[in-house]
Amino acid sequence: MFLFVSPVASEVSVGTLIDTVGMVHDSSTFTQGYGNPYVNGSAQLFRDSTMTNGGALALSKTVSTGGKTAESGSVDSQKVLSYDAGSSGSHLAASENIITTTTKGSNDSSSILCALASGDSGSDSNRSFTASASMDVITANTLQLTSRTRISSEEIQYSVSANSSNPAGNASSPAIIGSSFTYGSGTPGDMNMASDRSKVAGLFDLFSRVYRGDTSATIQAQTQGTGMVNSRTVAEHVYDSRNSTGQTEWAGTAVYAATLLTNGGTLAETRSLSADKTTSSQRLVSYHANGSNAMQTEERVVAVKQVSGNANTSTDPSCVFGGGSTTANGSAASYQSVSASSQAMGVDSAQIESVAEMDIGSEKNGTAPVVVHYRADIASPVEFDSSILQKMTDPNNDGKFEDLNGNGRLDMQDLVLLFRNFDWLSKSDISSRFDFNRNGRVDFADLTRAFRDIQQR
Repeated sequence: MFLFVSPVASEVSVGTLIDTVGMVHDSSTFTQGYGNPYVNGSAQLFRDSTMTNGGALALSKTVSTGGKTAESGSVDSQKVLSYDAGSSGSHLAASENIITTTTKGSNDSSSILCALASGDSGSDSNRSFTASASMDVITANTLQLTSRTRISSEEIQYSVSANSSNPAGNASSPAIIGSSFTYGSGTPGDMNMASDRSKVAGLFDLFSRVYRGDTSATIQAQTQGTGMVNSRTVAEHVYDSRNSTGQTEWAGTAVYAATLLTNGGTLAETRSLSADKTTSSQRLVSYHANGSNAMQTEERVVAVKQVSGNANTSTDPSCVFGGGSTTANGSAASYQSVSASSQAMGVDSAQIESVAEMDIGSEKNGTAPVVVHYRADIASPVEFDSSILQKMTDPNNDGKFEDLNGNGRLDMQDLVLLFRNFDWLSKSDISSRFDFNRNGRVDFADLTRAFRDIQQR
């Protein structure tokens, strides 16, 4: 084991290298802050731990903190980990936890602000920001893992990518890995929150989570494997009405939720979420049961916007279901509501593509109507679309069939066709023509590569 500590001015950098066979316990904790985080201040925490009771471990880690001032300081970390218990029967447990919180009151003498609630005078100059992310490996006999962290006063970035494949190609034992993300930011009159929870128990070829929170929250997740999966994502924007310009701006609640649960089987899932005043989500799910396994998944979209004309809703609230009734000052009450839901329960084979967009009325200073778009395409059982065999082309002559719909270019429809027919194409005689990342096999990473190629165009 090698440990490097390099202090420079207000910065501290610690590097750790471990390459050994045997029992290992490595942990570190870094904290920094300024002011009073309940009134005017910020605090950050990074903590990690790696433990083994045997086996071969290779770990490279760097953690650094500091900055020119305490207010602009940050905590950064990078980690690369490889573990193989071999025939020793040993296992590895690991965790990473990061937290950042910031509160900015109108002045230092303000009463203590309640994070993410209007605990002060109600002025929009008061702002609360809190976010956390974590990763836990409960047990693993083989594991390849990389992670990256950056936290500062009003920003959190965390990414982790792992697989439980045996580096020698031998059959490996199941592993349990989980991740968590919570985010909340806003003023007393504008709250934005998001959260994500994921756990995989079993063999997985890819477990990838990318979390980011600053003025908005973004979540990107990919899972590929044959284990038990339990994941849930929620985005919520709790916004409020105000009457500073002579007309009511904004109003009630927007929520998005997605749940996925399997008790085994082969799963390939990718999802992305961006949560701000406009919330957008995309999901691609492919599932095939092995034996008696099954999957269930659910999505919900809810939007409510209550507006009461020129009335101050803090004193003259509208009757939500009042229709044409009036408020105390005689202005007409108005009300909007949107709801969408899709379910796939107990299926043994499914391909799911869904898109959700929720806008709480961000245009016209928050007075625009709520706009919600939701679409879910669910196919079960999965059937192969043989027409793509006649349509697909190789537009750039690189030996790969990027164009599946035959329009001469790579676009989102090609990704959808590849996704829906992925199981058959990956096992067919022409499977090598869909190995876009050229790793010698057709897997979920090729879907990811195709998606990235579309974004770069």
